[in-house]
Formats: sequence, structure tokens, C-alpha cells
Amino acid sequence: EEFSSLVESVRIAIDGGIQPTRISQGSSGSYFSRNKQGKIVGVFKPKNEEPYGQLNPKWTKWIHRHLFPCFFGRSCLIPNLGYLSEAASSLMDRRLGTFIVPSTDVVHLASPAFHYDYLDRRSSTRPPKIGSFQCFLHGYKDATLFLKDHPLNPDPSPKDLEAGKKQQESTRFKWTPRLQEQFKREFEQLVILDYLIRNTDRGLDNWMIKYCPNPPHLHVAAIDNGLAFPFKHPDQWRSYPYGWLALPDYLVSRPFSSATRRQFLPLLTDPVWWCETIKELKAMFMLDSDFDERMFANQMAVLKGQGYNIVRALKDPSGSPLDLVALERIVIPMDEIL
Repeated sequence: EEFSSLVESVRIAIDGGIQPTRISQGSSGSYFSRNKQGKIVGVFKPKNEEPYGQLNPKWTKWIHRHLFPCFFGRSCLIPNLGYLSEAASSLMDRRLGTFIVPSTDVVHLASPAFHYDYLDRRSSTRPPKIGSFQCFLHGYKDATLFLKDHPLNPDPSPKDLEAGKKQQESTRFKWTPRLQEQFKREFEQLVILDYLIRNTDRGLDNWMIKYCPNPPHLHVAAIDNGLAFPFKHPDQWRSYPYGWLALPDYLVSRPFSSATRRQFLPLLTDPVWWCETIKELKAMFMLDSDFDERMFANQMAVLKGQGYNIVRALKDPSGSPLDLVALERIVIPMDEIL
């Protein structure tokens, strides 16, 4: 209900003349959406303005697509389904209980600010566009900037430990053993989600961190999930590695925490959970007019193979994120049970 109310506030703002604004970064048309007070409340990404979309407003991508097609896009992904990938990632986030993806769903919006063809631009009314709408996050910083300002220190000195005790009384950020362990737990949520949906575009610039001083703790948020759910594993020559593998060994090489194992093993070994999850994903992907049953089955085969590997890694007491991504890539057909 809160999400629907947020989307409705954007429609009201558009009717009142407060239009979304196109985001300059990225390879597709995406828009900051505002309420009637002019506050950014979400990001809308229309299907037909995606990199392969017929109305992509980024002319550099048009040249890229038509003159250098061999180097454009990701051959393991179904074109023009980025908006569904965004919404499906939010669905998987809720199913896993990670709660690191901002609420995202498929909506229809119309605005003169969007990119339309010639006839629609001359029309008195603009037709609604289908796309993903993701709630905007306030108070978060790009992981790149946050970790640059606050480099991880896995082995704090006695001085750092003493500073950590005083941090409760200060809003100034300082890594402490407790904060590092809590951040590692949040990081592991990101690893599990990214690996399961096989995100092919997770760099340090598309996940975020927020620090809350009282009591001191961190939140991780996973944004820009439009390049996930492939129908096959990426080709070896261009494997699209997970960007978080470049983080310190403290995060990627140490075993998964016992809390992470307790959280995910019961879910990913439960056939009922898998049946319900795939049913909900299918209902979402069927919203697209170009839905293909066979391609969806291939997507789920990759998803289940990723889930199987997560179970293998979590059952190994020494299993770490690095060990997880080193496992052999597999697929599990729809008629096979985990």
C-alpha cells in the first residue's frame, strides 16, 4: 500500500506539472520521479528506453548498437527485460529475507519528459509506458565513496578499539570490530542475492552503504539490478565477474558467518520455497508481452543451479564468498528437484 501510494504521488505530481528528470548516467533512459513537493521518491526505467529499446534516448548507445553489435549488450541476457529484472530482484530479496533491495515493482507511467516517437510527441496525451519503479534511498552513499572515505581495517589497533568504545557518544564514523562483523553480515546478504540471481553488473558503484550512529550500525542497499536473471551462464571470454570480489580478503576470503548459514540453508533446501518462488517469478515475467516459456525455463535452470552451489558452499564450514564463485557453474532443469 505504501509503494502504491508513492507511485500515485508521482502521477499526481506529473498531472500538476512536476515532471520526472532523465538521469544522465547509464546506457538507457531512466528518470528521477518526484512527488508534488518536488522531492525525489523513486527511479522509473521504461522498457522501451532500455539499451536495446527502440526509444533509447542515449544516441551514443544507438551508434554502439548499430555499428558495433558484436560488442554491445550481454549475450546471456534476454534483451529489453531489464525492467523485469529490477522488479524480480526485489521479489527475490523479499523471498530470501535479505531486504537490501529498495522496493521495486512494474508500473505504468506517462509523462512529457519521457522519450516518445514523433507521432506520440505530437499527440495531446502521452501513452503510459511500462517499466520498473524503484523507491529512492536517502542518506546512502555509493560503496565506492564510502569505502574510500572509510577504508576497511580488519585488524584494529588498541587505539582503534578504544575509539570504538567512545563511538556510542559520537556521530563521527569509525570502524570497530563490532561494526566490521555487522558489515560482513550485510555484505554476505549481497553476495548471496547477487550470486543467486547471477547479477552480471555488480560494481562498487551500484550498491550503497548507510551509517546510522545511534546505536552504530550499517545498512547495505543493492540498486541497479537490471542485468540479472540470465538464460545461460555468461560466456567464458566475457564472464562479467562480481565486482565485490575486489574487496579485502577480510570480506571475501573468510568463511560465511553462522548467522548467514542459518538464514539461507533452510530456505534453499526447501522444495516448497522453490516452487512458490518460481511461481511468483513466472507471474512477474509473464507481465511482459514478449514472454517466452522456454526462455523462462532456461532462466530458472540457471537460478536453481546457482542455488545449489550456494547450498554446497554454506554446508562447507570453511566455505567463503571466494569459494562460492569458484564452484563449477551448473544448470538444473525445471523437472529436477534440488
